[in-house]
Amino acid sequence: MDIKKIPSQILLVLFFICSTTVSYADNYHTDNRRGKIKVMTQNLYVGADLMHVVTAGSPEQVPVAVAQTLAMIKQTNFIERAESIADQIKEEKPDLIGLQEVSLIRLQSPSDYFIGNPQNAQDVLYDYLDILLAALERRDLHYTIVSTVNNADVEVPAVTGLDANGTPQFIDVRLSDRDVILARKGIKTSNPASANYQVNLLLPIAGGTIPFTRGYTAVDAKVQGITYRVVNTHLEVKGEGIVTAVQAMQAQELIGLLENETHPVVLLGDFNSSPADPIDPVSGIVPPYKQLGWAGYLDAWLQIDGGDEADKPGYTCCQAEDLRNALSQMNERIDYIFYRSDTTALAHKTDITMDILGEEVKDKSPSGLWPSDHAGLYAELKFAVQKHKGKVHNKD
Repeated sequence: MDIKKIPSQILLVLFFICSTTVSYADNYHTDNRRGKIKVMTQNLYVGADLMHVVTAGSPEQVPVAVAQTLAMIKQTNFIERAESIADQIKEEKPDLIGLQEVSLIRLQSPSDYFIGNPQNAQDVLYDYLDILLAALERRDLHYTIVSTVNNADVEVPAVTGLDANGTPQFIDVRLSDRDVILARKGIKTSNPASANYQVNLLLPIAGGTIPFTRGYTAVDAKVQGITYRVVNTHLEVKGEGIVTAVQAMQAQELIGLLENETHPVVLLGDFNSSPADPIDPVSGIVPPYKQLGWAGYLDAWLQIDGGDEADKPGYTCCQAEDLRNALSQMNERIDYIFYRSDTTALAHKTDITMDILGEEVKDKSPSGLWPSDHAGLYAELKFAVQKHKGKVHNKD
């Protein structure tokens, strides 16, 4: 969900980011006995701009806005789009995939929202995870869920029409947001972890506020003899005031959680932050992209040395809300693959191959839908390791 603008009060938050100084040895070796780790990140896109609900002018207008949003989600047809995304995955066959906006949409009829919502909606309309996994299986691609986090869980009413007496009829629409890591069959994983961030945005809806919770997922993955910590997240969207502060604090929390990680870290996700985002001159708030750089993470896209992708700007966002724009209109980078070496590896000597997925007209679905409002991002990473007394020194 890429919310373009969120009304908010200005919150001045001062905090300091402790940067990590990384020292690199001159002697290194790319261990040809060890294979590359192949990773992908993809925001699946819920299928509509949820800001239509947030910006509804009054509580009475919310059910209309929800009905319109649900109609857009049906039109952007994830069942069809999942086939296009699965085609991209089949082409690259990544070892691990970080997914964001893995939506689960459930309905309840009739609505009980106006009597306190005693029963949460349970009737599944779309489960994006099941839909994508089924599309992969149809291509003989076998991926398993190795880490998942349940984020925002929001239920609101939608108007469906009038009965014979002219009385409005309602259903409840429940959106559950998840982030997920998938691993290809044969990849050994362990130590899964997931959590919600401590600081999250409160969205004003229907005269009240609803927390829109976000989080991260992580897992150890052993690929060709090397163990990596693979992490996937979806930070809060860009905005002003409190929105900027929430996003920055989520990034700071994630960096702190990974500070003492001993394996090489591969960090995937939709960070909603651009390399051009400035430090706020008044509050001192540091945007996520800069925080990650200061903490020793490298932006894989900027490390590409030659190849077809080297001269591209790397844009991954965003297509039109209805996904039917004729030509791609992506014009910013907010989806990334970051990496950080451990003490045995030399991050600046990493061999990298990358590709942007789903951004070309040929990638559209048969009815003309882009696979998502975000492009996918794929990378192959092969770390160089330090020589140690004539031997390759690896942690495992």
